[in-house]
Amino acid sequence: MKARRWGDAKAILERLKPKNEAQETKRLFLLGLAEMRLGSLRSAARRFEAVLARRPDLTRVRLELARVYHALGRDEKAGFHFQASLADRLPSSVKDAVEAYLNSIDARKRWSAAVSMSVLPESNPAKRTGAREVRIGGVRFRLNDDARRASGVGLFVNAGVQYSPAVGDDLRGVLALSAAGKVYRNDDWNDLSLQGDLGMARLFDRGEAAGGVRLTRRWLGGTAYSSGIGPWARLRLRLAAALRTDLVLGAERRSHPDRPGMDGWVFSLRSGLDYGLSARTRLRTEVDLERSGARDGHLASRLGGLAVAVSHAFEGGLSVSPRLSFSLRRHDGADPLFGRTRTDRLARVSVNLLHRRLQYRGFAPYAGYAFEWNRSNIPINTYTNHGAVLGLSKAF
Repeated sequence: MKARRWGDAKAILERLKPKNEAQETKRLFLLGLAEMRLGSLRSAARRFEAVLARRPDLTRVRLELARVYHALGRDEKAGFHFQASLADRLPSSVKDAVEAYLNSIDARKRWSAAVSMSVLPESNPAKRTGAREVRIGGVRFRLNDDARRASGVGLFVNAGVQYSPAVGDDLRGVLALSAAGKVYRNDDWNDLSLQGDLGMARLFDRGEAAGGVRLTRRWLGGTAYSSGIGPWARLRLRLAAALRTDLVLGAERRSHPDRPGMDGWVFSLRSGLDYGLSARTRLRTEVDLERSGARDGHLASRLGGLAVAVSHAFEGGLSVSPRLSFSLRRHDGADPLFGRTRTDRLARVSVNLLHRRLQYRGFAPYAGYAFEWNRSNIPINTYTNHGAVLGLSKAF
């Protein structure tokens, strides 16, 4: 390796039989370096990924992997590993180089895509009450089975693509389309949505500012539920080496063909703060505010939410990501049937598992569990739901 005889070094390293895990880790790293010099970038990436699966704390390996992905044009993966490396204590010269790489990724990025598919067995996918009876005006009414909790297994598909053509030196267009859908054997539970964004983005050294117009459509149970149009704005910043923030503002005029009383403007603010505690561990907090207007006052509402998520990579390749969120939604007027102003408190706990060494052609399998509990002062809206998830995801 010191003599820069990369081919000979690779041949020797491939024949070596390490005696322990530490030697195997070093062998894989040196193989990756040799293959980088020989131009075998995809093979080098596999070597470095194998090392990080064993030792996610090795920042030098992470930086080399990020450089390889950058050379391959896989900017999503390169950016992830460059950003993760900033959580470590890097020399100022290395930190400046990483920042330069991140800026170049932002500048040359033209298109990106992602797709995920998962199976969702849930105890209450329609989010209905488990109560058998409900009291209205002092009189008890028995609920039929269609209005009560029932379990089911759904298929969830989520896909999106974005194209960012260059308009100027630091100006990019934004053309994005995304779709998501939950499909069940019971068609009444199906939930499909489509979103399109058109706008412009301004790049600068530590982030970007973007804005434009958004169109949305949603179908519930196979029937058109809502459509919307309105402006949006987004700001992304790297505040410090290991600290990032994002802010999204939106205003959307929604219409509901079958329920015109729900028509109105929806204003939203979503903000997140992402902090790298170390190369292994990241902490994210999110704030969610929303104001939903409606023709019928009791359907208008205000929402405030807070979420905290942690992601930690263990030695051996396992990554665990627990998340806890809580939101409060308060409606404006009294419900005409129950005579109360509805207030809902929703808590959700989830954990996802991902093993970095279990990948096939870029597809990563993941598994998880989630529990959500909604408590409402109108009993028919109180529910619990347990759910598992088993799926595959890939970013391009």
